[in-house]
Amino acid sequence: MIVFHSVSIDLNSICLSTRLRFAKIRHFIIGLIIAIASTLGSASLASAQPIASEQTLTAAFLYNFLKFTEWPDDAFDNEVTICTSIKPEFEELDAILGRIAQNKPVGIKRITNQQSLNSCQLLFLPREEGMQHVHEWLSAAADKPILTVSNVNDFLDAGGMIQLNNDGKNLSFSINLEYARRAGLKFSAQLLQIARQVRGR
Repeated sequence: MIVFHSVSIDLNSICLSTRLRFAKIRHFIIGLIIAIASTLGSASLASAQPIASEQTLTAAFLYNFLKFTEWPDDAFDNEVTICTSIKPEFEELDAILGRIAQNKPVGIKRITNQQSLNSCQLLFLPREEGMQHVHEWLSAAADKPILTVSNVNDFLDAGGMIQLNNDGKNLSFSINLEYARRAGLKFSAQLLQIARQVRGR
């Protein structure tokens, strides 16, 4: 479990610029939690739990990655689709099914690596896949306008675009711009500003 309010770490020990950066991250994550809570049918803001699972936060991050990424004009059909492998079960992802991103409803597809990725705009690879399979997925997604995201360690070194980092208390993310550019993708300044690390500026 990830403690939601732990984003506000000991700010007295860090410089003002870093302090402001973490404040923005905390505000961003608050919005993520509220968005997921409302999707799940929470009656009010008070219904949002102070502690959220890693899966719930991951779903919220993925939804916002859809909102703050720019794809080529011909990358979409009738929906913007998040694809993920069939393992493990990730029921929290269904909470964003049908929400709007890029002015289109969000679709969810659970696929195997033998299936086509042509209809995917975002590919999430869970750590349970293992690095060998992650390399296979990334190879299949190469040269396609697909945003690749994973919570596996060293994902950016493997050729991924966004890596989710869990230190046991907080969930953050790092970005590799080089691989995003190769796929024709662009990230908003807001997303880049709150990333823990941005490679290839």
